[in-house]
Amino acid sequence: MPISSQVVFGGTFDPIHRGHLEVIRGLRRELHLPVLVVPNGTPPHRRRPVATGAERLHMVRLALAELADPMVEASDVEVRRSGPSYTADTLAELSAGAPERHLLLALGADAARSLPDWDRPGRITELARLVVFDRLGIENRGPDVLDQLRRLGWELAGARAIQLTAPEVDASEIRWRLHHGDRCPEWLPEAVGEEIATTGLYGWHPRAQQSVMG
Repeated sequence: MPISSQVVFGGTFDPIHRGHLEVIRGLRRELHLPVLVVPNGTPPHRRRPVATGAERLHMVRLALAELADPMVEASDVEVRRSGPSYTADTLAELSAGAPERHLLLALGADAARSLPDWDRPGRITELARLVVFDRLGIENRGPDVLDQLRRLGWELAGARAIQLTAPEVDASEIRWRLHHGDRCPEWLPEAVGEEIATTGLYGWHPRAQQSVMG
């Protein structure tokens, strides 16, 4: 049966962690729709990720296997595309591949607030309805963000704000801890931690672990 609607959740996922998985669970719980997880290829407005696109996509797939939800899948749409990864291009490619599908773009409140500064933001809102989410312990800013965008003249038909129980997690701290030999079992899915330990991503090395513990 063709998918009539699908949520697109993008991110750097450098690396993917349990905070991301809780966002995905929350999107599934609140929206009751399939979720497509899209690792950035080359983010245009931030430092290049530490792990390659292929490495991050692989870790995302490992994490989603732990999630074990057949309605959640990873996409290589940005990783395999050369050049900067613009959301407008991603949504256009996904729409062209399944024109009968309605897309929803899930954004954290801070990311949604900066939407007017993105590349071709009007095209983004033409191609997808916005779902703005707040995380656990953060004030309910989603409705305010949508109101602010509408006051600026944005047509946001079908946009909605939701509150999720996903915690805020600092990926840079995870990378720092990995570099110093801590596999962050409280934040990393087991298979992702194993992959990092096996490949030495983020500078993880058993010797670093020994120095931290000793």
